[in-house]
Amino acid sequence: MTEHQVLELASRQYGSFSRVQALELGVDDDITRRRLSAGRWVRLAPGVYGLPGWPISWKRLLWAAYLDAGPGAVVSHESAAALHELTSFRPGPLTLTVRHGAHQRLGEATVHQSRDIAAAHCTRIDGFQVTTVARTLVDLAAATRRSRLALALDDACLTRRCRLQDVRALYEELRRPGKPGMRRLGLLLAARGPGYVPPASAMERRLLRALDGGGIRPPELQASFPWRPWCPNRVDGLYRSERVIVECDGRRWHSRMETMAEDRRRDREAQLHGYRVYRFVWEEVTKDAAMVCATVRQALDSGT
Repeated sequence: MTEHQVLELASRQYGSFSRVQALELGVDDDITRRRLSAGRWVRLAPGVYGLPGWPISWKRLLWAAYLDAGPGAVVSHESAAALHELTSFRPGPLTLTVRHGAHQRLGEATVHQSRDIAAAHCTRIDGFQVTTVARTLVDLAAATRRSRLALALDDACLTRRCRLQDVRALYEELRRPGKPGMRRLGLLLAARGPGYVPPASAMERRLLRALDGGGIRPPELQASFPWRPWCPNRVDGLYRSERVIVECDGRRWHSRMETMAEDRRRDREAQLHGYRVYRFVWEEVTKDAAMVCATVRQALDSGT
């Protein structure tokens, strides 16, 4: 019966289990040696075993590294980002964090040490102990480039997987002089002050990048219609004082055609209330940023 419990446990851990887990279920080392000799179990790492024939996958490799790291290990950094499905992070690197002083080399896995991993910084995903979204973003500040971190931060807040204030609070809790990544994260948080709205699409991000490259201040994103603030509809970008609206159209051609009448109706309504509307499609934003910037700059200059 105890061996059956080991098999049930392994099936929940992508065919993997540890010596410690087997002992806790009543399977002693003598039984383990016999199963290994008979080929019924295989050795994945020191003290970590697996069921033969189980498909090799990223999660199986992560389980082997996680069990090898021992009690108290936490999936973190890029691996945690992949488990949380943060934008631009896919299964790839195997990254774990252990308590300071418990570091060990684990084959292909990268193992970080930390003195400040608290229970409040962790959650459970598919049986793993994993850093929360907010803690993952703080950790990634030291391990990934600024643009990639900004994208993950904005999308995590936009999809309500974490709140910007939670990341800010954790940053204040953990930062210290010389701690890697804190300056990078601090600059991103400083740029996301009160009232900040993250870009709602890849095209909005590209537009903001183009405007920033052209020295043009960003518009107010996802603003309500100034003449109908109670309406649930939004404009992509609004320069309120200049009465200029910027719309991003990242839809495919047939979708644009289907919604063209509604777009034109909205544009006419904006014009009747004294607002000028400038629409840009994906090809213009990505391939002719200079034209986009020149258009927006001229619109703003003529509205002042």
